[in-house]
Amino acid sequence: MEKYPLFSKKNIPSHMAVMLVWIVISVISSFLLYQLVSEVSYLVLLIWAAITTMLGMMIMFGASVINLRKLSPGFQRLASSEKDPKIPPVWCPVLTAATNAAIELAEVKNESK
Repeated sequence: MEKYPLFSKKNIPSHMAVMLVWIVISVISSFLLYQLVSEVSYLVLLIWAAITTMLGMMIMFGASVINLRKLSPGFQRLASSEKDPKIPPVWCPVLTAATNAAIELAEVKNESK
């Protein structure tokens, strides 16, 4: 099975969308923080919000990579048409939905044989 790279030129539009979300969340967060703590410069609060938002996103990205590595053996078993690929549950709803879709696709493929 060929490994899918974590970073690829094909993913640039997705990365740009994530960066846009980062900017929007940072601006909203800094604005709300500025409403509470107006003694501090807005620029300082914007930088703080951008850093803390990115740290949160890094945590989620790192956790997703760990979960994907955890799922990989089960997906390989699924690709080998094993009836019970023993794919472990993970915390991420997106990865859970992708896992469920993959299992359903494999079931449909196996039924059509």
